[in-house]
Amino acid sequence: MELLAVIVMIGILAGLILPTVNGARIAADKARTRIQLGQWTLACSQFHQEYGYWPALGTDGRLATAEDTTAFIRTLTGRNPDGTMIADSADLGGNTRRLSFLVISGADLRDGLLVDAFGNTEFGVLRDVDGDGFIRPGADGLPAAVNGREGEAFAPTGGDLPTAGIRAGIIFYSPGWGTRQSDLVLSWK
Repeated sequence: MELLAVIVMIGILAGLILPTVNGARIAADKARTRIQLGQWTLACSQFHQEYGYWPALGTDGRLATAEDTTAFIRTLTGRNPDGTMIADSADLGGNTRRLSFLVISGADLRDGLLVDAFGNTEFGVLRDVDGDGFIRPGADGLPAAVNGREGEAFAPTGGDLPTAGIRAGIIFYSPGWGTRQSDLVLSWK
């Protein structure tokens, strides 16, 4: 009887601790992803400071393909994804001086795609296209970033990016854990 009571108590304690541990892991992954997106933002800001314009990254407001990843790496590191020199200057994405604004590690890539702490390989990226220092949602809204595990698509809403815009030159976002809107990881928040 006593052994059964101890087993029941251990089960109850485990039931209380496991959600807390999972929540802490998700919070840590969110912090790592926010740092990663912040590094990308900083690298793009340094590119802008050096060249006077924002790098053109992604397709339709998203970094989602191997081609997007290759262009991203070439533009912000001045090298190919494997670290070799870029032979054709047309592949530099405007980084004609071949400057390194960002360091890409093996943890940042999976199967030729950028990856965050949640395993997502698709990210939203928006630039200040008119040079007024603000990024505003377009008439069609913002492109959605798709969660890598479950295929759920999420994009910032009015609470994340007000209609008046956000004072920034470039911003990134990830679907994060990707089960609800509040899971989005935003480089500006």
